[in-house]
Amino acid sequence: MAAAPAAIAPVGIVGSGRAGLGLALALRRARIRVAGVHGRRERPVPRGVKLTLGVTPPWLPDVRVVLLAVRDDALAPCVNDLAHAPGFGRGQVVLHLSGALTHDVLRPLQALGAATGSMHPLMTVGADPAQASRHFRGATFVLEGDLDAVAVADALVRRLGGVPILLAPEHKPVYHAGAVFASNYVVTMLAVAARLLGDAGIGREAAVAALLPLTRATLDNVAAAGPAGALTGPVSRGDVATLRRHLAALRHQDAELYRAVGRETLRLAKEAGLDEEKAGRIAELFRE
Repeated sequence: MAAAPAAIAPVGIVGSGRAGLGLALALRRARIRVAGVHGRRERPVPRGVKLTLGVTPPWLPDVRVVLLAVRDDALAPCVNDLAHAPGFGRGQVVLHLSGALTHDVLRPLQALGAATGSMHPLMTVGADPAQASRHFRGATFVLEGDLDAVAVADALVRRLGGVPILLAPEHKPVYHAGAVFASNYVVTMLAVAARLLGDAGIGREAAVAALLPLTRATLDNVAAAGPAGALTGPVSRGDVATLRRHLAALRHQDAELYRAVGRETLRLAKEAGLDEEKAGRIAELFRE
């Protein structure tokens, strides 16, 4: 399925945010020519990356592949601008990076003869483009779209050192929700944990510093044994008394969150072998 190397360059990127700049550096390191990164306003860019400004990219007629690294709510206006750009032509490949949207949002470009698809990096992107570019190596990229567009995306991902996976378009929203749990909500859970440690008298910075090694070790355990095998703590032990103490000590909204997450943790604990009697007592406690 992979396209020939000559078919994937040059590349132009629309969107000069974290993803766009990080991806530009990653492509350059993979020896794929990047014609430019296009944005709406001036901003600092890494050395070697050409920033262009305006409604449509001046390099548009000269690129084989256009990557749209813009927010989901900016995709439709961006597509409209490209569809009316004088340099857009038949035979170009357009890929967006959205995790939730399919290539359907690119239909106006498909009608003009472009091959269209999506190439979502299953990776969080930090503020430092250099660091972000390194994170793309080894990351999974979820692909869907036209056959030709998917072939080009597959070749790009492999050149970046990533892992391409095909996904049916109708599954993208639930896939992306899973990604949110694995990244965004981990950050949220750490913020809640730090706040609770703060309630216990530990300063915020000290709380975060104390929690990070715990979280890293937990992720190492998941990598080694899988989620069920890595699970520890009072739910996995069937320790109802400790769970009851936690709930009694928490404010209402925190107790509700604890119960909601606890119910899912109980499913995992049962998968790991928690006996039915203890599981039933915990389930009753989480319903209260």
